[in-house]
Amino acid sequence: MSATPGAKNQYSRGSGPSNGGSGRDFGGSEPPFGRRTRVVDHGADGLIVAGALLAALLLLVAEFTALYQVHIATSSIPIRSISGGSNHSYAMLVIALAAAGLAASVWRSESRAGLLALGVLGVVALLIALLGDLPDSHATGLSGSAARGYVNASSTPSAGLYLETLGAVLLILTCGLGSMMLGVPRRRRRRSE
Repeated sequence: MSATPGAKNQYSRGSGPSNGGSGRDFGGSEPPFGRRTRVVDHGADGLIVAGALLAALLLLVAEFTALYQVHIATSSIPIRSISGGSNHSYAMLVIALAAAGLAASVWRSESRAGLLALGVLGVVALLIALLGDLPDSHATGLSGSAARGYVNASSTPSAGLYLETLGAVLLILTCGLGSMMLGVPRRRRRRSE
């Protein structure tokens, strides 16, 4: 009897694996010995990392940029400029470094915990910007000393406040959009199939 046309002999005596029973094609089942394969979609991962790194860069630049300027009521020329780092003890610098590290973690392992941590860092940065820095940038009061006298002064926001707010919002958006782009975790997907 002859074999059916197109059938391949799976019993080879060669040194390499045969095409039919190689064990590399798992057909949707778990890989042998508990190893897990990862299908890397660097398009989604790349956007997540780019968003997180851009947010970290914005937070880093905001630390060394003027957060707000103090003006005398009778003049538009600022008498003092306060940087973001000196106003909140360089907290955004720590958040920026942590966000860059988490972005690398998400790049390597599609870590959903890393994405969640990016979102938490974004919320913390936004709270620092809105609850700590925003009131200082709209404050009014007396400025000066007893020897030279006191004058009415007010503060106005500067570029640093906008940079840190944008960086915080971008971290939150990266977390939300990243979790949508990565989709349903593989374990849940397998159970639903």
